[in-house]
Amino acid sequence: MIKSCLKPISIAAVTSVSFSQFVFAQPDDNRHRLEEIVVTATKRDESLLNVPISVSVYTEAEIQAAGISRPADFLSRSPNVTFIEDNAGEAYINIRGQTSVRNSDPNVAIVIDGVTLSSVKPFNQDLFDIQQIEVLKGPQSALYGRNAAAGAIVITTKTPGDDMEGSIEGELGRFDTARATASVSGPLTENLKFGLSGHYRETDGPFTNITTGEDVHRFKTTNARARLLYENDQGLLVDFRLGGHTSKGGGSAYNGQVVGLPIGGFPGTGLDANNTDMPFVSNVKGMFDEDFLDAILKVEYDLGFATLTSITAANKLEQYFASDSPPYIPDTGGADATVQQYTYDDENYSQEIRLTSSDDQRLRWQAGIYALRFERDQTSKISIDTLGALPSNRDRIEPATAAQPTVAYGNPKYTTTNYAPFASVQFDITESLHLSLAGRYDIEKREIEEAAPDMINPLTGVSYNDCVALTGVALSRCNDSTTFRQFQPKVSLSYDISPDINAYVSWGKGFKSGGFNPIGSREALIGAALDVGLPASSVYVTDQYAKEVSTSYEVGLKARLFDNRLAINAAFFRTDIEGAQQFEFYPTVGLQTTVSIDEVELQGFDIDFDAQLPMGTRLYGGYGYVDGEVTKFAGNPVFSGNVAPGSFKYTAFVGLTQTFDLSDGFQLTPRVEFSRQGPIWWDVANSPGTKRDPLNLVNARLTLAGNDRWEISAYGNNLGNKKYFQEVVPLLGFFTVNYRGPTRTYGVEARYNF
Repeated sequence: MIKSCLKPISIAAVTSVSFSQFVFAQPDDNRHRLEEIVVTATKRDESLLNVPISVSVYTEAEIQAAGISRPADFLSRSPNVTFIEDNAGEAYINIRGQTSVRNSDPNVAIVIDGVTLSSVKPFNQDLFDIQQIEVLKGPQSALYGRNAAAGAIVITTKTPGDDMEGSIEGELGRFDTARATASVSGPLTENLKFGLSGHYRETDGPFTNITTGEDVHRFKTTNARARLLYENDQGLLVDFRLGGHTSKGGGSAYNGQVVGLPIGGFPGTGLDANNTDMPFVSNVKGMFDEDFLDAILKVEYDLGFATLTSITAANKLEQYFASDSPPYIPDTGGADATVQQYTYDDENYSQEIRLTSSDDQRLRWQAGIYALRFERDQTSKISIDTLGALPSNRDRIEPATAAQPTVAYGNPKYTTTNYAPFASVQFDITESLHLSLAGRYDIEKREIEEAAPDMINPLTGVSYNDCVALTGVALSRCNDSTTFRQFQPKVSLSYDISPDINAYVSWGKGFKSGGFNPIGSREALIGAALDVGLPASSVYVTDQYAKEVSTSYEVGLKARLFDNRLAINAAFFRTDIEGAQQFEFYPTVGLQTTVSIDEVELQGFDIDFDAQLPMGTRLYGGYGYVDGEVTKFAGNPVFSGNVAPGSFKYTAFVGLTQTFDLSDGFQLTPRVEFSRQGPIWWDVANSPGTKRDPLNLVNARLTLAGNDRWEISAYGNNLGNKKYFQEVVPLLGFFTVNYRGPTRTYGVEARYNF
């Protein structure tokens, strides 16, 4: 499969180079060269050209010029990256076929100002006052630890400078979209600087429920960030950042497809992941409510022989979302009509201490230790829908005599404790040959306690506490714990073919901890299987799922050609995964679970380029290809040989832009971008009718700027108004719930710098 895709790419590459040899020989001036990019991928400042990692970088200038304001805006540009989100705060990032799924830890580390988020939930927010974004592909566990097996996203917020400066930005767009951002920073004293920034956005979204009249993708968020930075001439740096957001919107807004069942006046059909001709028809208005607060304290001190760094972080997330229950179709109000409510109360504390040698020596090293404490108090509640509305009580059991009695309730409490020593060495064997060694040993303890009360549900006849009802043990035994350990090494060897061309090879291991499904999950599913005449052996879900361990190999090339007017980055990779974690939802018993696939094999390549053509035209883009296969699944051997789910077969992206100088210092910059996402399967079963076809999207932007002070932009996204499902969740083989992608949007933005 890879060979068939390589042929057209190879032809295109040869044609591109041949063409480049012609066009780049033309006269030009120094304005049309690509800027040198410095990245922090290895936790020290290095040139992008010299880092033996496949990295997509978005600088502050590019973020502003491209109108990047949400994670989806830059992740959709990165080859072999899949980003799935919904309006209920869920987000999943897949890199090179390694998946992140519901109810399981991510496979991609999110690092903001040096701090790794313990959950992706607070990541899917608006971006503002950002200095640089780096998307690292391949295993980064040796440097960033847990949950970085597929890669890492490193975000650096803007650092206060020596001069007082700021900006104001606003946007008005389709679907009553409005956005405002403001920031100011500068010196308070000779050694102390400050930064303040705030952001607000609201939108009704493109879709309306024809039953309730609600805007199902409505969203409103307010963000704020404050920063103090102290530096003196004795080598001390103290950096404190406090930030947070509050967001509100619609709940789980999905379209349901059920085999043979008419929905909203549309005739019943088989499952079809490409059939978006159906309305939102659930009879309950959804709700989403989230508050997040985080604080980071970074202290650095120059010891002479090395720099001592301490990063202390704490954050708290409170999230609630609720809606009609799957399959999100109109109900008659009987006992089968239910609504769902979920709450998350997360607290996270982390500490990292490291020593880093100076950059200007042949042998460079780093060593440190990381510690994490993460606690989650979660509730899930299913109630009978007798009123066509959500119950007023979010997480309290309602008796049978209540207007909306509770039929299922869970209150699992999760605790994660992690300790990880780490070290890395970079050694220049010769002036051109460089060796990088890194390793990290994670010790992670997982604990679960089912805190639902041990009381009988009068409607179902079983205990609300599934652990007691299904296992028959005492309430004090409704808990479990286990510890996962994993060494994660990485070895890279790079060679400077010339000052502008670097080749590298690397090998590394990644790790994602195992965990717990709700206690009693297996017993509940066996009981449900026996009720419909299926054997207990048909159930492959267990109360505990295994850790996920991946081994990756990569060969890459980076080049800056034609006097730094053309940048090319290419990499081939292979990844073998043991215990690949996947999401399984069983609505008949109200269980969301994680299962482990024994073995998955992934292989492919990605390439990106950035070219400054003569006369100032810039051409940029990339292509990524993944061939993924489930090679062993003992739980259900019939799935062996299936396509690994959750990742596009290929991704392609190309953009074209140029800045034209007008009179009186004005500049006009048009920009057009095209992306294509290949086919994708959503579950390990490759359920018939759930494969989404390739998707083409076109975005455009036109910016008028003057005197580096102000600019006005008009934009349009999904100009072809393509209708598609951003996510498809197959359930039980006969229905799916599907999340719609945004239709055509457009608007205007204005920015003023001072």
